[in-house]
Amino acid sequence: MKKIILVVIVFLFATVGHAKYNKAVLYMEDGSIKKGLAEMVESDDSKVHFKTDEEAKKEKIASTDIKKIEYASSDDTKYIAERLYATTANLLTGKFSRSKKKLWFYIIYDKDVKIGGISAEGSRRPNAGGTSTVVTFANTAYYFGKKNSEELVFGNATTASMGFAIGTDSLIRKMSKEAFADCPKLIDAIAKENFKNGDVLNQLKTLFEKYKCK
Repeated sequence: MKKIILVVIVFLFATVGHAKYNKAVLYMEDGSIKKGLAEMVESDDSKVHFKTDEEAKKEKIASTDIKKIEYASSDDTKYIAERLYATTANLLTGKFSRSKKKLWFYIIYDKDVKIGGISAEGSRRPNAGGTSTVVTFANTAYYFGKKNSEELVFGNATTASMGFAIGTDSLIRKMSKEAFADCPKLIDAIAKENFKNGDVLNQLKTLFEKYKCK
């Protein structure tokens, strides 16, 4: 799983800001399918740039009309982007709230449980007064939920440059109670796990494989 996640992160960062089309299959909300070429989406994109072939005119299709996109890169590596709600916990109150609209997630695990990632590029910019530089690191936020749920719940994030996890034990336990409320055996298993060794996603995957929740 580490390899899959790394490939997704590297590929996404490599395509941010570049108008590159990849082979794609668009699964529409009305049940129809469109095949052709599409740009990789970012989480809050309201439109998807699509064309039926290299010579065709570019179309802008509303994200709300699309349920899922399957991409294939030049080396035929496949990526799946899916529109789902994002649920996050307030840092002060711990109360969860759902995003007002669906976002694009890149799906990295999809069995009884689904894991989706949202990646962001790092940047360097001067502060408002121009007296110092503000640095943000490239990172990927991981969200979790049951396979057929319309929402995923934030559980942890990792930085691509520094390789450490953000929001491990306590946040993952909160996430499990929200995402898997009707699966106490999985919640209990997550509560007993130590997530401080940095291998969070593989640890969770092992638990998802062992404790099946329908």
